[in-house]
Amino acid sequence: MTDITTLPAIQPDTATPSAFPGWHIGDFTVLGLWISIVAFTLHYHEKWADEAQAWLIARDLPLSRIWFYELRYEGSPGLWHTILWIAQHVFHAKYGALGYFGMAGATAGAALLIFKAPFPRYIRWPLAFTYFIVYQYAVIARPYTLLPLLAFSAAIFFKDLQRPERMTVVLVLLANLSLHGTILAGCFGLAYLIDAWKARDTLDAQVRKRYWICIAVMAVTFVFIAIILKPTPDVGEFAKRNPMPAAIEAMQPTKAVKFESVIAGAFLDYWVPSALFVVFAGWWCYLRRKLLAYVLTVGLLIALYVLVHGYAHHHGTVFLAAITTFWIAWPDEEERHAFGLVQCRAILAMSIAVLGLCALNIWDATVAIRHEYLYPYSGAADAANYLKSVEADREKIVGFLYGVVGVQAYFDHDILANIPTAYYHQGLPLRGFELDPNEFRQIDPEYVLAFTEQPQLMMQYGIPPIAAFGYEIVHVSDGYMIYKQGVYVRQVYLILKRTRETPQP
Repeated sequence: MTDITTLPAIQPDTATPSAFPGWHIGDFTVLGLWISIVAFTLHYHEKWADEAQAWLIARDLPLSRIWFYELRYEGSPGLWHTILWIAQHVFHAKYGALGYFGMAGATAGAALLIFKAPFPRYIRWPLAFTYFIVYQYAVIARPYTLLPLLAFSAAIFFKDLQRPERMTVVLVLLANLSLHGTILAGCFGLAYLIDAWKARDTLDAQVRKRYWICIAVMAVTFVFIAIILKPTPDVGEFAKRNPMPAAIEAMQPTKAVKFESVIAGAFLDYWVPSALFVVFAGWWCYLRRKLLAYVLTVGLLIALYVLVHGYAHHHGTVFLAAITTFWIAWPDEEERHAFGLVQCRAILAMSIAVLGLCALNIWDATVAIRHEYLYPYSGAADAANYLKSVEADREKIVGFLYGVVGVQAYFDHDILANIPTAYYHQGLPLRGFELDPNEFRQIDPEYVLAFTEQPQLMMQYGIPPIAAFGYEIVHVSDGYMIYKQGVYVRQVYLILKRTRETPQP
């Protein structure tokens, strides 16, 4: 009998479509189109407060203070802040370059998807143009622009049980990206470790030793993140504040509403079809023996959104967690050749489901990009331009609410007399959160900059106390936080000017 170990390795068939040079040209063409669309959209995007906040922290603080002091108030690890710190302090980048740093990371993630994903091209090409990948986590410069790159890198290394150090490097970076990234790193790391344990008899002693080192590195990483993010009593998010007006309190979503919102937002825009998709995808992952990775990543991110906090722009973390798990579970050509009837039908059904997911999300992206072209995402740039045009930064200005950082980033110094830092320090006392009549009289500002996501409520509750001091609105900078086919919240800046002497007590 012939010894099969002496037979030459089977070489890939260069005549197959996957090896045909034209397909690679198609990959580069798709990536070029993706870059063109993102660059076009970025040209019209007005940066909002969250983009500015990280930039200002990186601009105004030393790296050590960012990591060991300020991050606990931000509630997020500091990989993104570190990148921005290096960009500004080493390469002297200006605020206008911020979006292109985000685009660079997003481009790398899209390239991995287009060139390396195991999905057939009729799936991975459309996936690149879905809402979160081509718009939300590509145009808007926040840590999430690096999430596809790191999550997809983890998927690439997931099946490589012989070199755990590669997976560890990716997971350490992912854990330090954002709280969502920390959850994903823990979930993917646990699933990877379980697979390695099942295959332990195939690993030699040196590889097993490296696993112990990698486990130690991950443990140190999570302990480090827990230490730097541990809230202190002066973290504003956990402080007791004055009761909200009843009209605002009534608008706060319930846990049930948040649950339906994240399921719908992450997948098919509507609650029922999205829930069906989640259940079907779970069944398919079960058939592929990757249910644990799917349930851990998708389930824990949904729980974070519902039980702790979350906004519409966080829905994409659930979407990417699911896509990454599909990547890990997707069969290669050798596996597919051995499939039975049930498995063949399952992969066909999953392919159709993912294509449906792509179709709706591509439409969402198309509408969002059109809205970026037509409407301002934030009023920050317009407000900054107005203040510069009247040389208001040479006068005393007071600002209210977190969104004022969006305007601060367009100046090279702190322009607000009542907030001691250009970034918004989210610790007690919350400066600029409420109107302090005594402080207001003492400063006696010429201008007031007020930010609101709910203009009607601001006009009802916020502006009258300021107007009572002798101020009137002289400029309104409108903005619309675009989300899929609609608007999540407004991003409006109201600028008031003193028209008479401030009343004295």
